[in-house]
Amino acid sequence: MRPLTVLRESLVDLVRDPRHTRRGNTVFVGVASILLVIAVFAASMTLPRLWYVLRTDHYAAEFSNAGGLRAGDPVLVAGVPSGRVDSLGLENGLAVVAFRLDRGQDLGEASTATIGLKSILGNRYLEVTPAGGGDLGPQHRIGVERTTSPYMIDDIGGAITDLADGLDTVAVSAMIDNLDSILPQDAGATGEAIDDVSAALGLLAREDARMNRVVTTTRELTGVLVSQETSIRALTDQSLVLVTVLTQRRESLSALVSSLEELSARVRVLLDEEAEDVDQLLRNMRSISETYERNIETMDEVLTRMPPGLRAVTDATGNGPWTDVATPTGPIPDSALCALGVMDGCN
Repeated sequence: MRPLTVLRESLVDLVRDPRHTRRGNTVFVGVASILLVIAVFAASMTLPRLWYVLRTDHYAAEFSNAGGLRAGDPVLVAGVPSGRVDSLGLENGLAVVAFRLDRGQDLGEASTATIGLKSILGNRYLEVTPAGGGDLGPQHRIGVERTTSPYMIDDIGGAITDLADGLDTVAVSAMIDNLDSILPQDAGATGEAIDDVSAALGLLAREDARMNRVVTTTRELTGVLVSQETSIRALTDQSLVLVTVLTQRRESLSALVSSLEELSARVRVLLDEEAEDVDQLLRNMRSISETYERNIETMDEVLTRMPPGLRAVTDATGNGPWTDVATPTGPIPDSALCALGVMDGCN
């Protein structure tokens, strides 16, 4: 029998009813069965991975610390599982987490990644938040400036240890003793006090917006006061100087007030004693003002015409005890000179 015929018959024997006579080689049948099982097993192992790779995209994120995260941990988007972590590595001192996401999840250039705590046992997950437009570039990598490293349980323990080391145990013990002495010894009264505190806290919670505004306004006022500290200090110093000067001048101010009171008393007495003379003085002043009002036009005309004449006299007598006279005519009038024919151009 030819080899190809034997092989064909052996493969047919794999599906032939065992009650019928087998015509193939049993060795070939066994080998074919083993190969078929291996192929099915390999397909069952490879096809899911191949399908996972085909329906997802590769991404990476840089973390300063990726402690606790392992390959295979879930990747969440808005709390929904959308992929898983593929691998972790180190590059330039940073932990690089490679993960895959469903193709429907588009990560923009402002996307962020956070490693979260899944359970108290230390299981982790990778939370990815899509944000921004565009894409993450050819490497599909989220930079370390947009990632948040996990907070380790050891860090919490270290922080608690540091806090405990910094506590003043004597002061804490004294505070507990004071609380014990202040709180009522009656359980009912203590319960009422706790209820009152709870009611106050509830009121603060309900008025959270107003309390925030009060705190914000107080913070702004404090900032203004701090920024104006120099001016306020200068104003305070000036106020202290003013108060000091007033204190030092208190006796002088008191004497001034006493003198003013005495002066006002004397003026009152003087007005009472000389009332008639004061009335006559006022009447004379009123008469003078009325006379001036009646002759104001005449006085204006005198004041208008007098300055030219005074200026001419001043010009003529301004050379000592002599008076300037124009020559050769001297004091002879111009009309007489015109009549005698001495002057020319007379009308």
